Amino acid sequence: MMESKIENKIFGIAEFEEEERWLEEEHKNGWRLVKTNGKRYQFERCDSGEWVYQIDFKEKDASDEEYIKLFKDCGWEYVLQHDKWRYFRRKKEDGIDLSIFSDRFSRMDMYSKIIQSNRLIVTVALFIIACVIEYLSFFTTVFKGEGGSYLVDFFKAATPWIGCGFFVATSFSVKQYIKLRSMINEFKL
Repeated sequence: MMESKIENKIFGIAEFEEEERWLEEEHKNGWRLVKTNGKRYQFERCDSGEWVYQIDFKEKDASDEEYIKLFKDCGWEYVLQHDKWRYFRRKKEDGIDLSIFSDRFSRMDMYSKIIQSNRLIVTVALFIIACVIEYLSFFTTVFKGEGGSYLVDFFKAATPWIGCGFFVATSFSVKQYIKLRSMINEFKL
C-alpha cells in the first residue's frame, strides 16, 4: 500500500497561485496531490522532484473531455477537479515557461470568471447585508423598540451578533474579491 498523508489548509478564492506554490513544494518534498475538497488535501508518497502545478477555474460543461485532452496534448497531467477548479501538473523543464495561460488576456479572463461566479457574488451580498444590520443595530433605533415577547427580546439582543457573524464570515471573501480586482488591474497596465 502506498504511503499517504492528509493536510488541512484553506486558501481563499484569489489565492490559487499560493496554493500552486504550496503544492509544488509538497511535490518537491515527495508528496503528490491525489485528492482535495478545497480544505483537506490528500497526498501520496512519490519521488521528489520539481513539478509545476497549475489551477484553472472553469464552469462544468459538455466540453470537459476536450478541455482536459487539450491540456494532456500540451504535456500536462490532469490531477483532479474540485468544484469549478481543475488541477494540472507537469514536470519542470529548464528554460521552458510552464503556464497553462498563454498570455495575460487568458489569465485576466480566468480572474473575471472567478469574480462573476455566483459564490463570490452571494458572499459580497451577505457582506453588504451584515454591514446594514450592524449599522441599524448600533446607529439607529430600528432594533431598540420596547420588548414584550421573548422573540422580540431575543432579536434585540441577537441582531448585533448576527450581523457581526455575517461580517466576520464574509470579510475574508470580500478581501479575496478585492485582491482579484487588483490582479485584473495589474494585467490591464
